[in-house]
Amino acid sequence: MLTEVQNYIAALRDRRADLLQTLTDLNGDALNWRPLAEDANSLYALAVHSLGAERRWVHEWIGGRTIDRDRAAEFRARGEDVPVLRAQSETVARDSEAILAQLTEPDLEQLRGDPGRLHSVRYCIVHVLEHYNEHLGQMRLTRQLWENRRARPQEI
Repeated sequence: MLTEVQNYIAALRDRRADLLQTLTDLNGDALNWRPLAEDANSLYALAVHSLGAERRWVHEWIGGRTIDRDRAAEFRARGEDVPVLRAQSETVARDSEAILAQLTEPDLEQLRGDPGRLHSVRYCIVHVLEHYNEHLGQMRLTRQLWENRRARPQEI
């Protein structure tokens, strides 16, 4: 397997582990809480969406598989515990790694995506990593807000 691809696989494993670590020890109330009634997402929804995006970019566009994805529903997703997300993450990881492990050097420059929205395979992988990082930042902040939602402001 190409060293570059091995690095991508390792980085994706790290991002998924970070996602699950951010959710550690949270109950359903915390997982489904939104810091704002409008224009904010729950931790659970962000996790489901992040995994859905990996499926779109890696499984469908790079791997050529047909996936069933409802992006809008990802942001409405609700759940009561982390094991369901852990199982989903493991399934996504297994499929992504099988797809990526088959890539050759010339494959990395092939164009994939939807008509009018084509990117190199390499770009698709890097985009998934950037996407995880963006939502991990949002998730960490949301968790901090959840944990401190009743804290009193410090007096100056």
